[in-house]
Amino acid sequence: MRLALVVLPVIALTACEAPPVEWSVPVALAQAGGSTRLAVDTAGHARFEAAAALPAALPKADGLCASSLRAVAGSAHFYAVWWSVRADSSGRLVAASSPDSGKTWGTAMAVDTSDIGSVGCRRPPPSVAVVGDDLHVAYSMIAPEGTGVFFAHFMSSMLHSPVAVIYGERLVSTAIAADGDRVVVAYEEPNGTRRQVDVAVSSSQGHIFEWHVTASRDIDMASQPTVAIAGRHLAVAWMTQRTADSTTTHVVRSGQIQ
Repeated sequence: MRLALVVLPVIALTACEAPPVEWSVPVALAQAGGSTRLAVDTAGHARFEAAAALPAALPKADGLCASSLRAVAGSAHFYAVWWSVRADSSGRLVAASSPDSGKTWGTAMAVDTSDIGSVGCRRPPPSVAVVGDDLHVAYSMIAPEGTGVFFAHFMSSMLHSPVAVIYGERLVSTAIAADGDRVVVAYEEPNGTRRQVDVAVSSSQGHIFEWHVTASRDIDMASQPTVAIAGRHLAVAWMTQRTADSTTTHVVRSGQIQ
């Protein structure tokens, strides 16, 4: 059964409205070797830190796109989310949980089965975050009504129907972070030719994304976003490439949600 997708309008700012995020000046921030993740503290200081260890073993399933599998630790369970490809090369987004650090995994649960894109495993992986044991997922897919970035979340074992974050022309990379009722989805802009990273902000556990704002700079060819949040403080990072020598740099921007 196809899950309902709710189309939400992008809220435009008028001249009298304050911006939803007060941004700091972007800075280049080097990553240490090994697997790292973006983090931000309650004072708004951003950093890359060692990523959490993966579970002892990851799920195995027919049609699983190994490059799409993402895992995250909750309070009592590990969660894994991945794309599973059908015979026609469309995909099913599924999730499973483990109560024992990956030694055993429960039956896979459908997150979104409405993808119609015949791209097989050539699709961006989902991004995942947890608050306690509530699982939040952001992903890009070709839905029957259009290509876009979508959000879904499980509270306990109940899936709240996915919602559209933004529709666009192409599949894009996403990142997600959550703290309390606040959820932030960062994504490569799926429309036009400009390479930029935007963020969508929700203060209602992702039921509605009230704001969409650009995080990256005009001078950047921004891609591969990551995001972190602590209270009202958030940090967004992206990769940018210098045209002169084709070198890539991580750029990080901190901000405070108003």
